[in-house]
Amino acid sequence: MSAFSKNTSRTWSIQDPVITNRMHGIIGGVSSLLVFPHKDHYKDDREYPSAVEGKIKLYQVESFSWLWSRQARKLINEAMGTFISLQDAVKEVEPDDYKSVLVKKCREYRSMIQACVEDITMCRECEGDQEELTASGQLLYKMELILSLIEILFIDKKPGGMILGQLLMWIRSHFTQCIEKKNEVMESDHPHQHSAYWEAVYGSVLQGRMEDARHMLSNHPFADTDPFLSIDELLRKMPFYQVYGGVSVAEFTVRWQHWQSECERRLQEGHYSTCHQLQTVCKILCGDQKTINNLIDLMDTWYHLMVSTLLFTCPTVKLFRLHSAAQDAIACVGGEQSTTPLDHVLLAAMEADILQVIKECQQVLDNTWFTAHVTDLLCHTMGQTTDQKFLPELRESLLLDYVSVLVSHCSLWQIGILYLDHLGPSGIAMSQTVLQRLPLTDDSRAHKIIQMASDRNFDSVVVGVCRVMGRRALSQGRLGSAIWWGVRSRDAAFTSHLAHQILQKYVVEGRFESSQLLDDLGPAMLLSDTLTFLGKYREFHMMYQDGNFRDAAVLLVSLISSKLAPEYFWPVLLLDALPLLKSEEPVISAEQTYELMYCLHNLHNHASKRGKQSSLENEATCSAFLEKEIDLRLALSNNLARAIIHEGSVDN
Repeated sequence: MSAFSKNTSRTWSIQDPVITNRMHGIIGGVSSLLVFPHKDHYKDDREYPSAVEGKIKLYQVESFSWLWSRQARKLINEAMGTFISLQDAVKEVEPDDYKSVLVKKCREYRSMIQACVEDITMCRECEGDQEELTASGQLLYKMELILSLIEILFIDKKPGGMILGQLLMWIRSHFTQCIEKKNEVMESDHPHQHSAYWEAVYGSVLQGRMEDARHMLSNHPFADTDPFLSIDELLRKMPFYQVYGGVSVAEFTVRWQHWQSECERRLQEGHYSTCHQLQTVCKILCGDQKTINNLIDLMDTWYHLMVSTLLFTCPTVKLFRLHSAAQDAIACVGGEQSTTPLDHVLLAAMEADILQVIKECQQVLDNTWFTAHVTDLLCHTMGQTTDQKFLPELRESLLLDYVSVLVSHCSLWQIGILYLDHLGPSGIAMSQTVLQRLPLTDDSRAHKIIQMASDRNFDSVVVGVCRVMGRRALSQGRLGSAIWWGVRSRDAAFTSHLAHQILQKYVVEGRFESSQLLDDLGPAMLLSDTLTFLGKYREFHMMYQDGNFRDAAVLLVSLISSKLAPEYFWPVLLLDALPLLKSEEPVISAEQTYELMYCLHNLHNHASKRGKQSSLENEATCSAFLEKEIDLRLALSNNLARAIIHEGSVDN
């Protein structure tokens, strides 16, 4: 394989004479496909000449997700915190308090989406790919629209099932054209002469913004005439049901029917015959379906039409009647054939079909973020109700899908691991697998993986990562780093090999590789005999540098007599003893001197039998030792005599 090409764009094409029409592929990761020509397709070398030269190309094609965009990063990061806090909260609060927690978290998700929309709006004013920003803005708008409806219909249910007040607020927050039009009209010098004056009035009335409508009407030159005063009174007196207003549904119904009867009476008596626009306003208040339908251009969508119609025909509508109202509104705008995938999501929600809502969301939205978090909210909302037992398994499956997308990205995998902590046994198993398979691009990522694995007691992952990093460091000649990784992996054979490498380098260069690391080995030096020797030998050097010659001598002799030192290092140890043997006062006892003499004798015999180069593998060390051998023997003899005399005098 001579080339490795990567393509992450939305649309792609591979300019290859063979792959263009004949290709094979295998799964290369969570969201990638490896594409290549199969050898059976170019048996004739003339068909694909580059095959003869070994220049077969392997292409990696990765699926594009909106989650990779810059606009989604903020949403992903902030949503993770809300998700985790939600899981913790539902464990701590009583079931009766679930609703308040879930409503709060749902609104946090919505505020995140709205913040992203604002960021996109600012970006569109300055720079960036306008097409991509527009698509992202539309996607986020759909997500917030659906989530706010789900909050109303499933999470924040009001006593008695009265939902029109919430639906009205839903429409007002997502369809602000009437407010924009009203502001435009009122900013003109003569509002009543503005071409959109009456459209702004109608739009405000259709959204129940009666104060806005009254304000615009009050700026009309004829505002003091009877027709305008009459319609102003009707707008002012229109009753709105408040769930916690202290008025029963029955009492409100009587008030509302009385008010609408008054609207119909004034219309029939011709109070507004001199102004057909006021007549239209009154017909809206009377709930005249034809008049409301004729103003569909001011409402844009069937669900705006539905809410406006219910406001003036059935203000006490409950959830179970919402589906039929939705069907009537859809019929008014062209029927099922005119609906969009987004409409199907909203319609499924109004039918209270949770499973269908989730299915439709997966088709409408270009990411797994939304369906995963919505299903999590709904799962906690519904609990273990008889008809929704599928939700826990669906929640886990969708969250695992979302995590799969996150962990396939180079900078989002840590967020994915945090989600897996809340997905039970499946999450633990996947977390361990993901941490094992993440590419170790550098030391920083390795440390992050080790930290996350350690926090979850994934010892096998920690060991595996350390082994890989240790061998990589060794191949790069970084012995100090390699031995750190080796110690962390608790791999005795590998650390022993590294200790030999450091000792051999010391023999050549006369200095330690990463001396600070060796000073801090501590109990880790017991991992292997060679590492133990290396750590103790470094300790001997520290004692010698501090002037603690007697303890240094004891340690040196013990290292020699213990046979921990590899044979090629014996000359170094004996040469290290030479300055101690020549000290003013004997620091090496007679017994210790005999040990050194015995070691020197064995070393000399080994060299004689197998040749000096086989015993003293390094030529420079061999030469240094041979030059100092006579001096060493003399120093041993003198020290033995001094030690015997000194020890004898001490005993007496």
